[in-house]
Amino acid sequence: MTSRQSFDFRGLEIFLAICEAGDQTSAARQLDLTQAAVSQHLAKLERDLGVPLINRTMRPAQLTPAGLHLRGRALSLFKDISELRDMLLRYRDCDILELRLGIIESIADAVVPHLVSRLDGKVGDLSISSSTSNSLIPELLNGEIDMIVTSETLDDRPDLAVQPLLTEPFVLVLPPGHAPPKSWAEVADLAQSLNLVRYTRHRRMSRTVAHVFERFGINIHGSLHFDTTNALLDTVKHGQGWGVTTPVSIAAAGVKRGDLTIAPFPSSAPIRCVQMAWRIDRETPAFRTVLGIFREIIETVLMNEMRQNWPDVPTIHMADQQAA
Repeated sequence: MTSRQSFDFRGLEIFLAICEAGDQTSAARQLDLTQAAVSQHLAKLERDLGVPLINRTMRPAQLTPAGLHLRGRALSLFKDISELRDMLLRYRDCDILELRLGIIESIADAVVPHLVSRLDGKVGDLSISSSTSNSLIPELLNGEIDMIVTSETLDDRPDLAVQPLLTEPFVLVLPPGHAPPKSWAEVADLAQSLNLVRYTRHRRMSRTVAHVFERFGINIHGSLHFDTTNALLDTVKHGQGWGVTTPVSIAAAGVKRGDLTIAPFPSSAPIRCVQMAWRIDRETPAFRTVLGIFREIIETVLMNEMRQNWPDVPTIHMADQQAA
C-alpha cells in the first residue's frame, strides 16, 4: 500500500469480524454478506498491505503474525474512532466541548454553584478545581487547566490573556461580640491581646497583610497558619484569635451573621484584585463567553448576596473589563 492510497476501513471491519467469528463463513453470516464478498474484501486488504493476514494452510485457519498485530491495532483504532464520533456528536448539544477551570479556593464556593448552573447545556465536559493561586498558575502554563481565576499579579506575562473581575478591600475578622478597632492604635492593642490567625506564607493575602502591618509599625504574634479561608475563619469563630481576609472569602466560606465580628481597616485598607487568565495561544471564543458568565455572576448574584447578608461589610467592586 503506497502512502497515497486510502485505507480500506471496510476491509478492516470485515477482517475484525472474521477474527471474532472464527472463520469467513460465520463472519459473512453475521455481516449479512456473501462469503464471496467477505473473501474479496479480505484479499484486497492483504494486497493493499502487501502481507498475508490469515494462514489458510492451517485448519482451522490461523492469523499470521502480521494479522495478530493488525487485529490488536485495529481494535484500538476503532475504539478511538467510536469515542471521537461520540465526542463530536456532543457539539450538537453544547457550544464548548470541554472546559477545565481552576478557581482560587477563597472564591470557589461562592461562585461554583452558579457557574455550573449557567454552563449547563453549554459545556460538554466541565472540570473545576479549587486551589491556591501558586498551584493553579503552573497548571495553566503547562496546559492542565484552560482558564484560572486568581489574585496573583499576571500583568508581566505576555503569554497570558488577563481580564479583571473584581476588586475588594481586606477586612478584619474578630471573634463574635468582640469590639471592632476604630484606630490603628486599637489594632495594635488587638494584636497584643489576641493571636493573629494567618494564611500560610506562600499565600498572596498573607504577604499583603504582613506588609500593611509592617507599614504601620504593628507587631503581631501568633503561630497559627492555614491554607484555607474556612479553617482560618473557623478558628476565629471559636475565639482562638483574630484574622484578616476579604468579603468574597467570607461569602465563599458560608459564614453567617453573628458568627464573627467583621470590621474595616481604620484606613489604608489593602485591596485584592481578582482576575481571570488563559494562555493566548490556546484562546477560543468560548473563553470570552465564560468570562462574561463569570462577571455576570459577580455582578447580579455575589454582590447582591453580599449587600443582603453583610450590609456592614465593605463593598466589592466590579473591575473594568480590558479590551479584547
